[in-house]
Amino acid sequence: MIKIIQAKTRIEFIQVRNIRIKIFVIEQQIPWRWEFDIHDKNAVHLIVVNLKEIIGTGRFYLDKYSGDYKLGRMAVVETYRNQGIGSKMLIKIEEIARNKKVPKIILEAQSDKLHFYVNHGYKIEGDKYLMDGIYHTKMFKKF
Repeated sequence: MIKIIQAKTRIEFIQVRNIRIKIFVIEQQIPWRWEFDIHDKNAVHLIVVNLKEIIGTGRFYLDKYSGDYKLGRMAVVETYRNQGIGSKMLIKIEEIARNKKVPKIILEAQSDKLHFYVNHGYKIEGDKYLMDGIYHTKMFKKF
């Protein structure tokens, strides 16, 4: 049984960190120092739980510098990908955004994930660019 909850306890935040290390730092080879940033402290972090195993995460936050609401660090453990878990997590984040009266969500999608976000109503803004050694494209969705 899969459930998506907001990380609140110290253990849950450690699990968020572990998933991100596994997927971004180890699997995608993103340097550790680039993976964790000042936004982690103020973000809403979701975790996807299957029984007692944490299999996914994502975050949503207000960028105090730009004033934009941003979605990022969405990740699902490899053995659980392509099962609709990312979609459920995205829908949950959008629900939180709507409840906060957020007018627009911005994200920076890895180029091979564009179709996922387009299928959820996100629009491409600008050209692709290299970030952390991976091509990304800025996207947004208005509410």
